[in-house]
Amino acid sequence: YIQCLGKGMIKSHRVLRACCSAPKKVAQHAGERKSALCGKLPHLLHGRALASQAKQSDARSLFAKLQVLSRQSSPSKDEAAAVCGTLARRLKTEIATFTATEAHQLSVVLAQFGLRNTLILDTLASHALRGMVSYSPYLLCGLANSFARNRYLHRPLMDAIAIHVANASDTLSPVDIAVLVYGYAELAYNPRNNLLEVCAERLQKTYLEVGAPNCASIMNSYARLSECNPAVFHCLSRAIVHAQPETFEVHNISIIMNSYAKCAVRKSQTMHLLGDYLVDRVDELSPQNVSNVVHAFSRLSCYNLPLFQNLVKRVASEDLTAYKLYELGVLCHNLAKLKSGGEKVYSAMFGELAKRPAEVWEPKAVAQVLDAMRRRQMFSHPGLLVLLFQRFFSTLPSYSVHSLTQASWCLVELDALDCAEELHQELPPDEAPQGFPQGRHAMRRVFERLQELDSQEPFTPTQRCHVQTLIRAYRYRHELDHGLLPPKVKSF
Repeated sequence: YIQCLGKGMIKSHRVLRACCSAPKKVAQHAGERKSALCGKLPHLLHGRALASQAKQSDARSLFAKLQVLSRQSSPSKDEAAAVCGTLARRLKTEIATFTATEAHQLSVVLAQFGLRNTLILDTLASHALRGMVSYSPYLLCGLANSFARNRYLHRPLMDAIAIHVANASDTLSPVDIAVLVYGYAELAYNPRNNLLEVCAERLQKTYLEVGAPNCASIMNSYARLSECNPAVFHCLSRAIVHAQPETFEVHNISIIMNSYAKCAVRKSQTMHLLGDYLVDRVDELSPQNVSNVVHAFSRLSCYNLPLFQNLVKRVASEDLTAYKLYELGVLCHNLAKLKSGGEKVYSAMFGELAKRPAEVWEPKAVAQVLDAMRRRQMFSHPGLLVLLFQRFFSTLPSYSVHSLTQASWCLVELDALDCAEELHQELPPDEAPQGFPQGRHAMRRVFERLQELDSQEPFTPTQRCHVQTLIRAYRYRHELDHGLLPPKVKSF
């Protein structure tokens, strides 16, 4: 009994009371009863102690096995999933034996394998909520990040972490802030307290310690949370200026530019500086990076001539099949808005877009590419125009007000209503035979769809202005057909 008690194996108050009262009971009985009780007591205590020790070692051995698997060069996810399945059942009753550091390490291992075991994650969340004071701000930031990497939103835990970390913000490092705000941004969960404001105040004091990767991560997280705090972007812009150019990876620069564009933060000098960093590294950019960089410059009305010369040369000469449809559409649209590039690059982009199947075109992509062709009409592609015209009218009910007015206005400006003959549409009885009835009926469908959208939700002043621009353009270019529209359409 003394040996087991000294080793800390006996933790139950009931067992201790039984052990303390045992000598008195032994003294009251004589003969065989006394000898039997005294003989069984050591075995009883030792058996309970060994069972407790074995039970504790099971959960820890499984956790240690997971850690060993995570350190392998090519870890087996299936084996890790099997270990997690066993660990989840044991951890439910043994989580109290884990320290805050061990709980954090377990969440990191799960995130590394991408194993979204909800039973383990719920158990870890309960452990953190019960013992929040034993977790340092560093561990809480890492825990929130691990849950986000597993795409598991535990609202009570995220709220508690926000409150606890906000109260201890003076101890946060820039790395802690980058890890923490990434977690909330990845889960698209905006903390209910002033956590983001507190982190912004902390960054203003430590901005010189923020490296290029963390700078990109923090700015992107704030932008994704729609928290366009000017103080954050101002102090991190100063950090960008003080950082060494070689510390920036090309994707870091792309993310920073995209964050400026999302929040409409106009830092033209910083954008030009980052553009200069990219001039000689254009070949390192991925297709998504190229699209994001061009979009950011277009959105912020900035331009870096050497950078765009190299970008246009690359796009004109590379294989564009590596670009996704929306990436190529964004690239084409924003190059046209910046009036950058010539016949060679637009022929390459429009030619590649014409090869994409009609089923993959979404309304936004259709409107963007049509607008690019309107802006650069001298480089328009007839085959692509027919494809977009047919796709537009075949999916007309799926268009929002903005995409509908933009796409139809571009078709009018491009004189593309002649493509209506390719639709082989059945004309209604009230359609007049004069003029060009096929093109007139196509525009009639657009106006009737706009009238339907207006009846569902009245247009905003901006939307009404866009619709009026469309009507004026159609009336100017096709005055006869406009006059032959049915009275109910003209009344709208």
